[in-house]
Amino acid sequence: MDVLATGLGALEGPVVCQDGSVLVTSIDRGKLYRLLNGRVEIFAATGGGPNGATEGLDSQIFVAQNGGVPPAKNEIPSLAGVQVVGPQGDVRMLGSGMHSPNDLCFGPDGLLYVTDPTRKPERDEGRIWRCNVQTGECTLMMMCDWYPNGIGFGFEDDYVYVADSRHCRIVRIPLEGFCTDCVQTVIRIDHGIPDGFAFDAEGDLLVACPTRAPEGGDVQVYADGKLRQVIKPGTSKLYTNLAISPDGRIYVCDADTGSVLCDTWRSPALPLHPFRIRP
Repeated sequence: MDVLATGLGALEGPVVCQDGSVLVTSIDRGKLYRLLNGRVEIFAATGGGPNGATEGLDSQIFVAQNGGVPPAKNEIPSLAGVQVVGPQGDVRMLGSGMHSPNDLCFGPDGLLYVTDPTRKPERDEGRIWRCNVQTGECTLMMMCDWYPNGIGFGFEDDYVYVADSRHCRIVRIPLEGFCTDCVQTVIRIDHGIPDGFAFDAEGDLLVACPTRAPEGGDVQVYADGKLRQVIKPGTSKLYTNLAISPDGRIYVCDADTGSVLCDTWRSPALPLHPFRIRP
């Protein structure tokens, strides 16, 4: 994979924006970086520990702010919750009451879905929230006895997919009747710990899987619930998240070296909400 940038800290949340730029969060530096035309710049200082990110309408970026838990240095303190970053890099908070948000995505209903794990070594507790970005109202949808991490929508608009980092699986939850008893296991991760993920337009699910094992982490590709391919970008143990562009490029965050990696992929991304055209 090509190295687009390096030395940016503990990276997460790659976002391929509508304007062609790529945004990444740096958890330990409390910053949002923008990559465009071979240049890297600080787009916003979020403080705390910015984790996952996604783009909304009007060029707004929504950030899962974990409130400064490790590896964040929390040099600029921030409350835990969802941050909204405007086109000029201005930052404001949306909602309140969250513990340490990890990742987030928009749903077909225009609402924002947020994973909120309790960051203990046991990885045994968490919450999933739903936020109205117009009113700022955030509703606790579910408590769970596992660690909710990456989150996103596949082809079905009536299910949300979540990475369960405690049990090393990908689950899906129906939006109607959202509850613990409705959680369905769709993928058992072959090795490593599932973190961020992305669907491509062919239906493949690409999962960034960090690990403590000596062989290092990787990106695992699943189709129909089965492991089809393993991508080893390098020797890092911390490939934390990824994104796919509309023109079939894959962007991977390496939190070990603070690098943004890029390569061609065989399919464009499955468009994300709120930009997906629904039939």
